[in-house]
Amino acid sequence: MSSACVGFDLPRDAVATVGGPSRGYIRGRGVSMPDSGPGFVRARPGEDTRFGTSGLIEAIREAARAVMQRFAGTRPIRVGDLSAPYGGRHGRHHSHRSGRDADIIYYAMDEGGAPIDGAGFFAYDRFGVARDARDAHAELQFLDEARNWHFMRTLLLDDERPIQWIFCSAGVKTRLLTWALAHERNPEVLWRATYVLHQPTDGRPHDDHFHIRLACTAQTRAEGCVDGGPVWPWFNERTVKPAPDLPFANDDASLIHALLDD
Repeated sequence: MSSACVGFDLPRDAVATVGGPSRGYIRGRGVSMPDSGPGFVRARPGEDTRFGTSGLIEAIREAARAVMQRFAGTRPIRVGDLSAPYGGRHGRHHSHRSGRDADIIYYAMDEGGAPIDGAGFFAYDRFGVARDARDAHAELQFLDEARNWHFMRTLLLDDERPIQWIFCSAGVKTRLLTWALAHERNPEVLWRATYVLHQPTDGRPHDDHFHIRLACTAQTRAEGCVDGGPVWPWFNERTVKPAPDLPFANDDASLIHALLDD
């Protein structure tokens, strides 16, 4: 019996992610991503596709703040779509339904290495170069490997808000891992990145933005969260231990034991 099938009442002001990224919703109104904050701005300010779980919102805000503090002159990263206030079907995405998905436009720099606004969803090739396809005279922009890596490493080392996927193109992944091999001192985060950075096999390559997906935790699984994805080796039992899938006696004590087994 999966904990996702067990129904119970949440406090009136509680927010829960229910179901999966493509077949889910948010129980209770999601937490709103502000239009701006330390190190970030919203790509589509004013739109309603700005809601998620508190874990997702705080993970993004912490990663953006970390980059701003680490690198002088950093331009705010642009946060794209999350979910609707109560999740459910999204007009631009097949997923983004349960408050655990967010799109983030890559940090960019000019030819001289100075940070610039990554103002649009411009596709980067395997050399880390992008151009606005709508303007033949537009200046080239370049993938800022240092800032993008620091943003990702902050997410990947956050064990309280575990990340299941960071979708990006194979070319972007290669460039970021190549940069990290030369500069990253923590082998743990390199190991995690090789798993979590991934080009989707059933969708767009994500060469113009990151797509972050938060994993279910033990608590959110009990509330109805379903991720259906891998449980990475570093996920500890306290945060993401899967619910037991075995029979138990039909009494209250056994049900409580199964739900709280972790």
